[in-house]
Amino acid sequence: MQFRVVATVGILCLGPTIGCGSTSQSGPAPTSTTPRIGPLTPADSTRIPPSEAQAIVELGRSGADVPHGGHSHGHPSAGSTIEVPLFTGDAGTFANQWLVAVNSVPTFDSIAKATALGYVRAAVPSSGVGTHWVLWSQVARPFDPAHPSMLLFDERTSPARLAGYSYWVQSPTEPEGFAGPNDQWHQHTGLCVVNGWVDREEAAGPQACAGTYLAGGDLWMLHAWPVPRFENRLGKFAPIHPALCPSRFGTPDISQCPDLG
Repeated sequence: MQFRVVATVGILCLGPTIGCGSTSQSGPAPTSTTPRIGPLTPADSTRIPPSEAQAIVELGRSGADVPHGGHSHGHPSAGSTIEVPLFTGDAGTFANQWLVAVNSVPTFDSIAKATALGYVRAAVPSSGVGTHWVLWSQVARPFDPAHPSMLLFDERTSPARLAGYSYWVQSPTEPEGFAGPNDQWHQHTGLCVVNGWVDREEAAGPQACAGTYLAGGDLWMLHAWPVPRFENRLGKFAPIHPALCPSRFGTPDISQCPDLG
């Protein structure tokens, strides 16, 4: 995932282009003594239920002391990913996991369904990834191919189309995800989350955040593209989808997408 925060120019805008401290809590409306929030960040604290707001607070609290490598994981190159052939046990396990992911798509394939399940839009649209909708309480749960914590929607169409998943998992070390070495996880750090919206990424610390600060050392993300008719020619776990890149001459063009490395 990558979140793009237009107002603060943070790369984090839950989409290509989707946190405050160990005592994190949702902050009040910014004043002269609190960090300002971006103009696109929703001010309505009721846009997410109390249980989801508390889930965000717990993510910040439990991950406050987990070290991270800055943005060293980041997104790999925007080009094609190399998928290593799988053998015997891994091949069978992966095939089953991927089938589970594909079969789960009808559960989430509209914004109406996502909203009913508790997902909330967490950033503006970003090129190559779409718009991130997050179920914050799912982040703290173990990896499950049928239950992504993030849904990636293409909102350029009406109705919006589900394009892919982003598995976001809280773990002190890289999660055990899909079988084999092809699911390359990455991290985003210094997230400032206000009312379920990622206001910025790479914030200096809780003091720079008007909401809940997620240090990010224990948060791991994986993009996946299991949606039928939205398969990704760059790979099942490619960082971007060419169909979500801006168009040139009326056709989506990967050269128009930013390098997410």
